[in-house]
Amino acid sequence: MNIKRFVKPLMIIASVALLIIVASYAFPKNQSADIQGLSIDQQYDTHTMDKLLASDLKQTTSLFIQQMNHQLETWADSEQITKASLEAELNEHPHITGFAHLKENNEQVRIGFLNTPDYSKLNQSKADHEYSLPYEKDGTQYMLLGKKLNDGSKVVGEIDLSFVRTFIKDLASVADAGGNFFASSDSATVEWTTLDDVPNGQHVETVSELDWKIVVHSKDQQPKINSEHYTKNRAIIKFKKADDAHAFFENHSDLTIVENNSPFYLVEHNNVTSQQLIERLNDDPYLVYVEPDYRIAKQDAIPNDEFFEPYQWNLKQLELEKAWNSSDGSDVTIAILDTGIDPSHLELSDKIEEGFNAIDDSDDIKDEHGHGTHVSGIAAAITDNQDGIAGVSWNSRLLPIKVLDENGEGSSYAVAKGLYWAVDNGADVINMSLGDYHDSKILYDAIRYAYENDVIIVTASGNDNVDDPMYPAIYPEVLTVAALDESKERAFYSNYGEHVDVAAPGTSIPSLFVDNQYVVMSGTSMASPHVAGLAALIRSVNLELTNDEVYEIIRNTATDLGMPGKDKYYGYGEINAQAAIDEAKP
Repeated sequence: MNIKRFVKPLMIIASVALLIIVASYAFPKNQSADIQGLSIDQQYDTHTMDKLLASDLKQTTSLFIQQMNHQLETWADSEQITKASLEAELNEHPHITGFAHLKENNEQVRIGFLNTPDYSKLNQSKADHEYSLPYEKDGTQYMLLGKKLNDGSKVVGEIDLSFVRTFIKDLASVADAGGNFFASSDSATVEWTTLDDVPNGQHVETVSELDWKIVVHSKDQQPKINSEHYTKNRAIIKFKKADDAHAFFENHSDLTIVENNSPFYLVEHNNVTSQQLIERLNDDPYLVYVEPDYRIAKQDAIPNDEFFEPYQWNLKQLELEKAWNSSDGSDVTIAILDTGIDPSHLELSDKIEEGFNAIDDSDDIKDEHGHGTHVSGIAAAITDNQDGIAGVSWNSRLLPIKVLDENGEGSSYAVAKGLYWAVDNGADVINMSLGDYHDSKILYDAIRYAYENDVIIVTASGNDNVDDPMYPAIYPEVLTVAALDESKERAFYSNYGEHVDVAAPGTSIPSLFVDNQYVVMSGTSMASPHVAGLAALIRSVNLELTNDEVYEIIRNTATDLGMPGKDKYYGYGEINAQAAIDEAKP
């Protein structure tokens, strides 16, 4: 399926940051740029998106290196290095293959390593650490990173760089300090060996910690607002009465039932197009409606968490440090309708409820893309645990519902099923960083079901810099979120319109990724979970509030941006956590 990505180049872009690791396109497609001088209604161009993507990849790479350096610095301060401490670090970080403690180049302790390490490769230095150029063994690329301790000894770690290739996909290439490309697209059209091969006009970012160069080579991908995109040969039907199904299918024996969620059915006919099937069934007396199965896509007290202070500008900008003194999100469950969640991530594993896979009707919610894990981390990562990042509503439970596949794509039927399941299984807040430009009756039925059951529904506005209505963002029953950058300016990619309720940080947002990784992504996909997290904090401090009352609190306490009052670019303005919590208190 070819779902519209919310994080569009963003996702990847967001993620792209170093390891381009997925950001939008937050896990992928990508975007970024110098917004000054960009007309508010001007469609973003490829160069603008490339700049954002390269920036996010750069930050992701820095995050990746700083994560490693953090532990080395801890050991340097404590001067206590044991086999147990090395083993614990290896277990937490699958991209690290081995650690060693050296004194005068003699190993004191060594653990891990798939091959005998060659410490002579540590021939590069930067600031307070040493590193090697990337090298290859048995088809896999590695690098060494080392730090001297106070007693003159050294701790060295070996990093598996497969993560870099996984993250950049076909979006960018990475050159080492020597100017040689060691991670690049599998695309046959990209044949760069050194930086000298890069044509003029390509955007290049430098990762200062390693002197790496990231070169983005994304294709020009304009949004296809009016394109048809739905699953071929299929249609969604809703019966007026559940008992009518038997008679209907007797009259239409050539139809195959793909899924039965009475009164909704997903049907298929291999010998006709979806449009022909819909025209044939449109006036059937048994049916309330018939429509295509539309494709839907993703849109990429001060905590002591290691990345909070240096990287999480987004949470500090929202006054969350003050708000956490009154609410931590306890007794509230946030459902994440997305690509799933990494159930083993250290910052999520202890707070995930049993979820649902709406694609195959199983309980397998494992995230094979990364987008859902990133979104979940923004909303509710464990906070104040000395590791990783802080989440907005860090004591809330997470209900993972997989409605998008490993490519970040899904269908309106699957998303609707996910919504019903979320409501029936205890969701208080639902985040939907996904959408499409087609109005779907089955999706709206599910949105209405959630709304009428007092669930708060938060959606991303979309990443195409247009005012065309994105669904479900256009529905009045949801809270629609636009994206801001660090300067509190509208992100150049953020969709706009009178349906936008509020804005939140969405550009270059650090969060979680699969396999205990951390990446930076951009997109309205990242803005939406900030608001979902805030809604959870509000409900936690006052469980008596209805969904409409929570909507009004978030709107009324937002910090006005743009033109005075509500406008189509910022809605009521940027969410203000402290003001919202104060107003919500009983």
